[in-house]
Amino acid sequence: MYELSFAGFSQSFRTLLEVLRFLRGNAPIADLDPADISLAFFGHPVSVTRFNGRLTVRMPGTASSIFLSLIDEIDAAYFRPSFAVLEPWQIRREHWQLLYLAFDLARKPLYLFSSDQVAQAHEEAAKCGHRGLDLFELLQDESERRFGFRYAGPMLGNRQSNGRHEVHVAYALLAGKPIPRAVVDDYASWSEFDSDLQWAKPLVTVPELRGALSLAKLVPLVTVMRYSKQAITSCNAALLAMLMGLVPKEPTLVEVDDLLYAKGILEAHPLPAAYLKPVDVGLPTCQFAEVLRRTLADSLRDNWLAELEAARRAGSISARSFELGGQLAILDHGRHTHTFANEFAKAVRTADMSYLLRILDRPDDANRASKQAVREMFGIKLIGVPAAARRRGIFELDGMDAAQQAEWESLSVSQREARRVAREVSRAREAAEMSRIRMDDGAVLTGAEWVDRTIAEGFSQIVSVRQGASVRYALADPIRHLQVSLRANDGTLAYARVSLERRAS
Repeated sequence: MYELSFAGFSQSFRTLLEVLRFLRGNAPIADLDPADISLAFFGHPVSVTRFNGRLTVRMPGTASSIFLSLIDEIDAAYFRPSFAVLEPWQIRREHWQLLYLAFDLARKPLYLFSSDQVAQAHEEAAKCGHRGLDLFELLQDESERRFGFRYAGPMLGNRQSNGRHEVHVAYALLAGKPIPRAVVDDYASWSEFDSDLQWAKPLVTVPELRGALSLAKLVPLVTVMRYSKQAITSCNAALLAMLMGLVPKEPTLVEVDDLLYAKGILEAHPLPAAYLKPVDVGLPTCQFAEVLRRTLADSLRDNWLAELEAARRAGSISARSFELGGQLAILDHGRHTHTFANEFAKAVRTADMSYLLRILDRPDDANRASKQAVREMFGIKLIGVPAAARRRGIFELDGMDAAQQAEWESLSVSQREARRVAREVSRAREAAEMSRIRMDDGAVLTGAEWVDRTIAEGFSQIVSVRQGASVRYALADPIRHLQVSLRANDGTLAYARVSLERRAS
């Protein structure tokens, strides 16, 4: 027995490795002077010193004999207390880790021994034909002789070796082995089961589940219950184990989810919070906008439902997910706004050919809903026709004959860009004309008039300043270092942008 004491503190340890662990990992003692620390082994003093900034001990004898004595102590105290090797799951975690602390110290001989002891050990090893002292290999051989495994750890059933104590405990819980209560309690709130061993967490707290299921069934059960935010308890463990007898030997998550849902264990997925709030879908600006919105909404709903059907047939989504997806597809149909449809209708009305060609002059599988709306409203077929016929149809949509189409297509890129800018200016000006701004002299200007006047006065740049989560925009005069505010909601920001773009071009 080791007795360690220092100012106002005293504690007993069964093994020297426990003393070394305390010295290495205890913050209050780390800065003490070794002379102020007392350590004794059955009344015989043991020297406490500091090596490379860390507290350790020094003992007389050869390095090999001292090192093996460390293993003798944990062997007798924890690994073979009754001369029979205990299983890893019969040993407490803190005691199991002592062996791996020894493996760690084996790589740092000067932490344990003086330079003279290490030099003597090297000489003795050389006499036996070895290259030098190798405590790690010595411990590997000793561990295999005593406990039946090397550094890699004991065999896990018929699987590979594993030195992680928690893994052995998890599989022992799975098999329903008689694990000591103290060992189970060590893992009652241990976070390691939050990673690759999450399936073992219920086994720690629910004894009724131990030995009741195979790993192939337990993993999907625990996963489904966890993601459904439902606990496995002593009250439902027997029922869950019985129900898992109805699934295949290696069930998928979907099969387990479906079974628990069908038996009333799981509830239907709730609607996302966003779907509990109404959406302003706006109003169509014309009949075509209404047709286009409906066609787009129908297409999105039908495609979504078809994807759900395919996924369900393939077994990749559960019944609950399938039902929720169907609800969302139908709800989204009614929440589809007129924004794009109105924008598209305006492009038709203003003969914005660049916009229309970008949307419609594409292969049959692209933007089909928009092309179907054009066919329904205007009788122009854009699907299943040659590319040239499709392009001709798009120009017909805006009343252009072949000659006008040829003229438009003959325009240079710069001319098209100029037309685009002019259209953008016109649209932005229309919006800015709707707002009113009162000047300092009492005069009232439209937003467009105010932007024109401000730019004419030398405000030639748009700057932005972030204020928290929002961004404030302003027209700036770089010469006089002046700024005036712009707003998106009154059209002045958009009109200022296109006006300055037109001037730059």
